[in-house]
Amino acid sequence: MDEDIPEPYQKITKFTNCDVLRNGKIVKDETLWVRGGKIVDPASLFYSSSHGPDEVVDFKGKKTLIVPGFVELQINGFFGYDFADTANIETSLDVVAKGLLKYGVTAFCPTLVSSPAEVYHTVLPKISQRKGRRAGHAEVLGAHIEGPFLAPAKKGAHDVTTLRSAPNGFSDLVACYGPTVEKEDGSIAIITVAPELEGMHTCIQELKKRSNIVVSLGHTQARYKDAEAALACGASMVTHLFNAMEPFHHRDPGPVGTIGCSLQNSAVDKPYYGIITDGVHADPSSVRIAYVAHPEGCILVTDAIGAGGVDGETFTLGTMRVRRKSEVEVVIDGTETIAGSVVTMPTCIRNLVRFTGCTLAQAINAATLAPAKSVGLDKRMGTLAPGTEADFLVLDGFDETDPSVFEISQVYVGGEKVTV
Repeated sequence: MDEDIPEPYQKITKFTNCDVLRNGKIVKDETLWVRGGKIVDPASLFYSSSHGPDEVVDFKGKKTLIVPGFVELQINGFFGYDFADTANIETSLDVVAKGLLKYGVTAFCPTLVSSPAEVYHTVLPKISQRKGRRAGHAEVLGAHIEGPFLAPAKKGAHDVTTLRSAPNGFSDLVACYGPTVEKEDGSIAIITVAPELEGMHTCIQELKKRSNIVVSLGHTQARYKDAEAALACGASMVTHLFNAMEPFHHRDPGPVGTIGCSLQNSAVDKPYYGIITDGVHADPSSVRIAYVAHPEGCILVTDAIGAGGVDGETFTLGTMRVRRKSEVEVVIDGTETIAGSVVTMPTCIRNLVRFTGCTLAQAINAATLAPAKSVGLDKRMGTLAPGTEADFLVLDGFDETDPSVFEISQVYVGGEKVTV
């Protein structure tokens, strides 16, 4: 007769005398309980545990806010590494996943700009191997594939020679990305496409039938009706709003217009939208207009490249050579075309407060709750609700005269404090 094997002991930690951003709202003078790497309900501990916490972290006497770890959905590389570099992809993922914790990012989508098919066939299996949770690292959520099904006229920093359409429908996506695009839980989390391209509506519909991949609209010449039709097919997001798309016009607002009103015949009321608040990609007034139109859909992304976090003048972005133009701007070498950014998530959060007048909690929601919801992971991260991963940040260093000011003093992954 088999005997019951006791479950391994799980450490219980209590964080007390702190404010907590939970489910998008700040709870004052709260206590946060962690057990076995998860946020837990103290009532359930009362019934299931025979003793009190193993460790108490008391913030008494210091203004402290505990928030979910930041979730980054668009980052091309950092610390000198580019995720499209096939020779160094394993190292890139390891270095960036560990290094991003310094900036409060505890989960991210390594992003690939438009590349030849062989790059995807090499890189995506490597991302699949690194996908998931690892102690002391930000979680790899799956790739954000930005291209190559993009409009040549809106290529931005993408190599136009790699761009293509999909006249054969979904089979063209499989030929480009490989079999992972057909898997329900493969290596791809998000695909950015130009919906007006031949065959793309069929591709979007097939993607939604076959997988959990989020389809986002970007690098596109789509008019408003084109964007609306793509959302009706199953797309649910807009990539780096305002950039590499038709500008808002009063007679045809283009993709930007989709965030401002309830959509007809669409699975989403309004799409989520990524936005880069580095002060270069979008004017503060444009950011403010977008945020006021759809605050719950705002997702802060850095769109950072390998130039972030390191010194140097020239770097690679996919097949393109880029150069640092200023402290905050990177361009394709020999041009003035913006090529990603070097901004960090904390800076994006601070700027969203400054640009829009939103509260710090609202800005943090745009880096936690909104991105988690957009990719269907809010039951696991972005909320600090019981049952979610205990990936969180301890913030302090606030300034009563400037609501955008904060510092990251501690980072926890799986309930354990990490050195950053």
